[in-house]
Amino acid sequence: MGKNAQITSVIGIFFLTFLMCSYISAQEIEYKDYTVIKGDTLWDISGKELSDYFLWPKVWKENPEIKNPDRIYPGQRIRIPLYLLQKEIQPATEPVVIKKPAPMPLITKHEIKKEEEVKITPKKKNYIVNKHIFLASGYISDTIPNVGYIKDTPTGRTIIGKDDYAFIKINKPVKKGDKFYIFHVMEKVKHPKTGKKLGYLIDVVGTAEVVGQEENDDPKIIVTQAYTDISTGYYLDDYYEVDPPIEPENPRTPDIKGYIVASKHLHLINVPYDIAYIDKGTRDGLQTGDLLATLEQGKHIIYNGVLQVINPREKTSTVIIKKSTDALTKGDPVTKIKQE
Repeated sequence: MGKNAQITSVIGIFFLTFLMCSYISAQEIEYKDYTVIKGDTLWDISGKELSDYFLWPKVWKENPEIKNPDRIYPGQRIRIPLYLLQKEIQPATEPVVIKKPAPMPLITKHEIKKEEEVKITPKKKNYIVNKHIFLASGYISDTIPNVGYIKDTPTGRTIIGKDDYAFIKINKPVKKGDKFYIFHVMEKVKHPKTGKKLGYLIDVVGTAEVVGQEENDDPKIIVTQAYTDISTGYYLDDYYEVDPPIEPENPRTPDIKGYIVASKHLHLINVPYDIAYIDKGTRDGLQTGDLLATLEQGKHIIYNGVLQVINPREKTSTVIIKKSTDALTKGDPVTKIKQE
């Protein structure tokens, strides 16, 4: 073999080796393998590996062999898409400049005064549920409070999640940075005993923010939070800040008689919360944190559950089921907690 042929061969081998290493490196940094341990859920794994529980739909999409996100097993290997983690890391755009502190002025001993420092430690707030659970629990409304809806998406998909983009149809001018709640109507609620219309069950599924609008085109949004899959056609409502309900030190047990008028199983990937809606609200004297009992439907008085009010409205209230001896259903009576 001639000298030129040898050089060409060496260069070819070096180039092939470089390409293979680059390919392997690209494969290594694209995903992180995670082995499921007992008790793991996609919700937990997203929290541990990506520091955001609500990224679980993205993890699920990257693992198409998982048919049911509620069913993962110890020893199963899951691919964690590292781009979800990398996008949270923002590189510094400017160098950090450390300035030398200015010299302290001289103070004579006659000018020194000792003042007592009084440190007030704010009292820790205990919440009945966190903000996300509170929003996702929904409420009953007399009207459908929409200002627009999700029209379509840049990719043509009809189901979207956190960090996905979409175009909206809105009935008012918007600007970049405007925020909205995303919701859909679960059902028209009628009273189980009287048949009277009580309103619409509003299911809040996420939040969105306007990222821009081209001339003569629909505004574009990004989904900033998703509690479940979001579909085109879902409604938008103006965004407003809410605080989760605070657990009172001594919850009241008011003497109220009413009914469960609707229910919902809020399932955020193995974090189950049974939510119900009752036909009593603030006009009946209910307050956040109040405790109520439920009775079985039948001829006898049998207590079968405890509810706590998390979102009282004028005529109805959203409650969380604290405990129950059996499934609570629409039409179950609500009453004062039995005194032991």
